[in-house]
Amino acid sequence: MVGEKTLLSSSVNVAQYRALEAAADRRSLGKFIVERFCERYFRPITDSKSKHGFAGMAIACLVIETLESFYQGLPDTDRASKQMFRDFFARDSCLKVFAGGNDWFFKDIRCGILHQSETRGGWRVLRSGPLLDTKRKTINATAVLRGLKCAVEQYATNLQTDEKLWNKFTTKMKAVCDNCQ
Repeated sequence: MVGEKTLLSSSVNVAQYRALEAAADRRSLGKFIVERFCERYFRPITDSKSKHGFAGMAIACLVIETLESFYQGLPDTDRASKQMFRDFFARDSCLKVFAGGNDWFFKDIRCGILHQSETRGGWRVLRSGPLLDTKRKTINATAVLRGLKCAVEQYATNLQTDEKLWNKFTTKMKAVCDNCQ
């Protein structure tokens, strides 16, 4: 089948993923998920010679929603995006500073970038400075991406021992693999 040969990362195709899952090789699958996120999201920004905070923040929004869908085991996030951001930021992480506050990050950053290709509410995206400066209304995209990379690595580590997380991961990955068919 063509779908079985579809690459999920540079080193794992659908058939290989399924074999790793069947063997419950959580360590290898943790490495796989980090590889997948790094290749699809982090490296295109960090390896670029023409970095831009705005593009970095757009990618950060993709990572947040995608990673949260793995945490929750959701096949997709259709009509649940706002809740994905709420739940992700509510987790104990270095990005928890974005939690609460009437969903401003979702509305002004994520939706602004996705729907209008600009932030809203006077927010600016930079590549330096503090992670979040509410007085100046600035966000450091580089720091956000760094925090997200740590969040993905922590997820991969937790995947090795957390049974509930493992079950949700396999549910999400079933949908990912099914989408390759």
